[in-house]
Amino acid sequence: MRKLTFFIIALFLLVSVYSDWSYAQTRLTVQGSGKLYPIAVPQLCAQGGSSAEIAKQIPEVITRNLDLSGYFDVLNANTFIEAPGKCHDAQNFAYSDWSVIGVEGLVKGVVSSNGNGLTVQMYLHDVQRQQIVLGKEYQVADSQWRLVAHRFSNEILKYFTGELGVFGSQIAYSGKVGRFKELFVMDMDGSNIKQLTDEKGLAVSAAWNPQGSALVYTNYLLRQPDLFVFDMSRRRITRITNDVAMNVGAKFTIQGDSMYYAKTAGRSSDIFEITAAGKQIRQITRGNGTIEVSPSFSPDGSQVAFVSNRTGGPQIYVMNSDGSNSRRVSFVSSNYCTSPDWSPRGDKLAFVCRADSGHQLFVSNVDGSSALQLTSYGSNEDPSFAPDGRYLAFATTFGKSNVFNIAMIRADGSNLRQLTSGRIGELDPDWSPVVP
Repeated sequence: MRKLTFFIIALFLLVSVYSDWSYAQTRLTVQGSGKLYPIAVPQLCAQGGSSAEIAKQIPEVITRNLDLSGYFDVLNANTFIEAPGKCHDAQNFAYSDWSVIGVEGLVKGVVSSNGNGLTVQMYLHDVQRQQIVLGKEYQVADSQWRLVAHRFSNEILKYFTGELGVFGSQIAYSGKVGRFKELFVMDMDGSNIKQLTDEKGLAVSAAWNPQGSALVYTNYLLRQPDLFVFDMSRRRITRITNDVAMNVGAKFTIQGDSMYYAKTAGRSSDIFEITAAGKQIRQITRGNGTIEVSPSFSPDGSQVAFVSNRTGGPQIYVMNSDGSNSRRVSFVSSNYCTSPDWSPRGDKLAFVCRADSGHQLFVSNVDGSSALQLTSYGSNEDPSFAPDGRYLAFATTFGKSNVFNIAMIRADGSNLRQLTSGRIGELDPDWSPVVP
């Protein structure tokens, strides 16, 4: 669907609380898609009856996270010599049990029930140096064990790369429920899936606000596409537009108090700004009969990437946020490019172009130079950058069928991973900000 661009063009052309512990930080640099760092994440030590299952679950989530990152070779638990869940002092164990199977990094920890919740102590060991290089303690409610796993995964990634990871962030998407489409949200590793809407319409093209507290989306109720906002904490839906025009593809501004969206009139579509309460502020583009859709903001909000067919087929353009200084930035060998998404780092654009008998993902510099094709088979749509700019979520058929699922890939094209496995289709992923 690529944020409804295909639909619009076809229509109008045809018509914790945690504490830091001081340890010597010896940075072990892991390079992008080079050597993967061998790491083991065994079952934690459980102290207290209610913590036994959690001692198994936290390592499972960390294992999944580190594998998704593309930086680590996470060893299979079946190769471990040490008994699962063995309890001992932080460094009073046989490092040789791990070095002999090729482990260089080792994640261990202790989970204990404290009456009011959990205390979780987590450690990262350098097996070759036989020392702890990272330690954290978390005090959380029993139900927040997954938060501990994500936070320590982020700390591990920071230790090796200098940047926190995005584990704990979420991905919103549109999924089929019978003959309808509803909004869903999941953790970025594909777990903890929750259905948000049950409106029996066509809920598509969800986009997060900067705070991660709300989603704006388009829903075809009574066959009329309008904008709605879903409040995540209150589980409340507010209708933003209600007129005869098609209102689609909204994105919150950087401040979060207004949004840009595409509004149709006759055979043309232009980008407008509207408040979160539904009051129209201004018209941004004036295409005079062309189609201008799919806005995506630069990190500082000063520029907007969008799609226009002003020169024939749809292509990617960038303009100032007031609509001035518009210029084309897609220059790959394709006459059909849509769905731009601006990297939070500010240096890259992701988009989709018709290529290789399908629709493929590309990443380029903001001016369109150094374009890199990330996929080469099947149909791939709706790219959305992770909040750290290192990964992309997107919808793909994996070249196997016409059914879309959500996947993620590194921005350099490596480490493709499938996140959902539905049989009826998931589309329009949008990656949330990391919320502390």
